[in-house]
Amino acid sequence: MYLTKKTNAMKYLLFAIALFLCANITAQELPKKSKIFVRVYNSEGQKIAKGKILNITDDALVLKKGSSSITVPVSDISYLKTKRSNGHNVLLGAAGGSLVGLSIASSQSGKSSGGFGGTAKGIAYAGAIVVVLVGAGVGYLTTLFKGSKQYSIDGNTVKWKGFMEEMYQPEN
Repeated sequence: MYLTKKTNAMKYLLFAIALFLCANITAQELPKKSKIFVRVYNSEGQKIAKGKILNITDDALVLKKGSSSITVPVSDISYLKTKRSNGHNVLLGAAGGSLVGLSIASSQSGKSSGGFGGTAKGIAYAGAIVVVLVGAGVGYLTTLFKGSKQYSIDGNTVKWKGFMEEMYQPEN
């Protein structure tokens, strides 16, 4: 009787281990959609669309921008760039610097005049400008490590299939 309970417990243990190992098999499937931000350019080098990839079909790219979607035919796509532009990083760095700089300036605005012949308010605003410039510089430095890729399509279906496969690869 003890042997039967032990074998039943082993069966359940092996079943639980097998179930746990099989649950990871679904991680190997291709994702249903890619959440990569892309910028789409035409043959004249003008940006015609931007947004996160919602769907990639054989003849079009569907992007999500806000609450709406944009469909761009492959024939209109000359090349695509992943990630956001360098100006976006600089703007975010400057915005962060301006928040810090303005908080410094507002905390110093009520104090009396400082050294070096200037008022504390003037020095605080000069410091705020310096912090904004430092923030923009840090934003620019982040563009060096961003890892943006460019995909040349030019209406070529073979290049388009390669882009589709790369966007739908499982992430490591």
